[in-house]
Amino acid sequence: MTQDRDRGDRLDRIEAALENLQQQLDNQVVVNAELRQSTTELRSTAEALLQVATIHQQNFERLTTELNADRQEWRSQIDRLWQYLQQRDRSSDETR
Repeated sequence: MTQDRDRGDRLDRIEAALENLQQQLDNQVVVNAELRQSTTELRSTAEALLQVATIHQQNFERLTTELNADRQEWRSQIDRLWQYLQQRDRSSDETR
């Protein structure tokens, strides 16, 4: 009788351990699914951030190109103005 009870207790412990293991496996399945979802969301976020960074880089390059062109145009205008002022000063000196 004690052997039967010991076997029954042992079976109860084995069943409890199996149920515990099954619960742990179920929890792991949920964690894995959440991890996959998080990974997918992170990947999407990273791709969106890369697109934004690319757009900012393109805008920066465009603005740099425009500023350089404007700087060259301003430099050219300053040079022309400087030449005009020098010629005017020489003309003024010659008429004196």
